[in-house]
Amino acid sequence: MDNLNLAKKAEVLCVLGKHLAHYGAETRLIVQSVKEMAADLGLAKIDLALTRTGITVKIIKEQEKVIEFAEITAFGINMGALTKLHQICLNVKEGKLKDPKEILQAINAVKAKTYDKKLLILIEAIAASAFAFLNGGNLAIMAATFCGGLILMFVRFYLLSRGFFECFVFTVSAFCGSTFTLIVAKCLFALPTNEISIAVMSTTLLLVPGFPFMNGFLDVFKGYMDVGISRLVNASVLTMAAAIGLIGTVYLVYSPLWEQM
Repeated sequence: MDNLNLAKKAEVLCVLGKHLAHYGAETRLIVQSVKEMAADLGLAKIDLALTRTGITVKIIKEQEKVIEFAEITAFGINMGALTKLHQICLNVKEGKLKDPKEILQAINAVKAKTYDKKLLILIEAIAASAFAFLNGGNLAIMAATFCGGLILMFVRFYLLSRGFFECFVFTVSAFCGSTFTLIVAKCLFALPTNEISIAVMSTTLLLVPGFPFMNGFLDVFKGYMDVGISRLVNASVLTMAAAIGLIGTVYLVYSPLWEQM
């Protein structure tokens, strides 16, 4: 019975760490939350290993040993879900939740709030226009950027829904979005080259993975080198993928076909 109880506690800790990672918590927060939860569950000491692909919890109590592993498929971002998970941790600390089964159910019940994709596409396009404004763009530049942002996000969501891997999605969506911005800015508004550059750049800024970069740097600075470097590498690869798409658009600008337009 004690061994089953330890196994359930190890599962709780593993699932908590997995969910925290999945919703964008930095490594230090994951480690602290899991270890504090372990202490609240009456475990004096646990061994915890966190990597880019999984979390392992090992509990040794007297003659009993339990090892639990949970796979981490993605490091996303959802602050609402992180807040709910933190509240569960507080409830355990305050004694409002004691049974490991109830704690596990509460953790698994936390779901990321989703929004309508059409609304997200519109919001991201407005954000692209805001980027253009902050970079000194006028109304024409903002309008061209807005149009490109709509196409970029539509292509991104469409390809992701079809199961394409993320780097390919970043490349294609960056190319489609920035190219459409280029066409609108040149053919519809007849903008000069320097203003077209602002519009194209602002459109592609939607794909810069700022939050993964921030978490990666925080992990490195706080000593979690392996996870931090893997996050930075992943964010850098996505940025390069978006840059490849942007380079394709720049190539169009200097092509003979574009000069004829």
